[in-house]
Amino acid sequence: MVLPYKIIEMPDFDTVKNILENEKNMVINIFGLCSVFYDGRASSIATYSKRLISIKPDGTVFIHNNKKMKPVNWQPSGSRIKVDINEELIISVIRRRPKEVLKIVIPIAYYITLSSLEEGEFRLYGSEAEMVKDVIENPSLIEEDFSPIAREYNTPYGKIDLLGKTSRGLLVLEFKRAQAGLDAVSQVKRYVDFIRETYPNVRGGIVAPAISKSAYNLLIKYELEYFNFPLNRKKYVELLR
Repeated sequence: MVLPYKIIEMPDFDTVKNILENEKNMVINIFGLCSVFYDGRASSIATYSKRLISIKPDGTVFIHNNKKMKPVNWQPSGSRIKVDINEELIISVIRRRPKEVLKIVIPIAYYITLSSLEEGEFRLYGSEAEMVKDVIENPSLIEEDFSPIAREYNTPYGKIDLLGKTSRGLLVLEFKRAQAGLDAVSQVKRYVDFIRETYPNVRGGIVAPAISKSAYNLLIKYELEYFNFPLNRKKYVELLR
C-alpha cells in the first residue's frame, strides 16, 4: 500500500531543496527555525523563531506562528518558488504582479511532510433555500419514502418551506440554516394546525444543523419532529458522489 503522505525528520538542505523542486503535486509542510523577509507593497521582517511553513502545488505559501488563524506572512496562488542553499536554506516566493518577494531563511529544519490532498465535494449553505433545494433533489435524506409536493406553500401564517408526503401522511418542513429556536417551533406548529383543518393526517418538523434545548423540548411537547442537517450524513455523502 502506498501511503498518501511522507514524513522526513531532520532533513538536510539538499533533501528539502530536491523536494521543493520536484514534488510539484504535493502539499509540503516544513517545521523549522526561520526568519521571514517581505518586500512588495510594504516591507516586513519576522525574526528567527520556530514556525510552520505550508507550500501548496498552486504556489500558495503560508507561514504560521503558534497563535491565531492569520499567518505571519503569505503569498497567493501563482507564486514561483525558488530555493537556494548557502549557510542556510533560503526559500524565495516570488509574485510577479504586483511584484512581491517573500524570503524565508531556515537554519534548521526539524521535519518536512509531503501530503497528497484532494479537493473532494464542498457545498456552502448560505440560506434555507439551498437546503430545501438539496432535499428536493434527494428526498430520501428526510425519510426513505418522502416525496416533495410544494415549495413555499402559502398559508395565512406565512409560507411553508417544503410540503411533502410519506406513507404516514403529509409532512410540513421548516428549514433553518442556523440553530433553531422557539420561534421556529411556534412557526411550524401554526403551519401544522392550519393544514390539519383540511388534512388530519399531517406531521410537522424542523430541519436545521442544531436546535436549542428549550426549542427541542417544546417540539416534543407539540409532537413535532427534528431533522438534523446534514440529515443522514452517510447517505448524504453517497448521494453527492
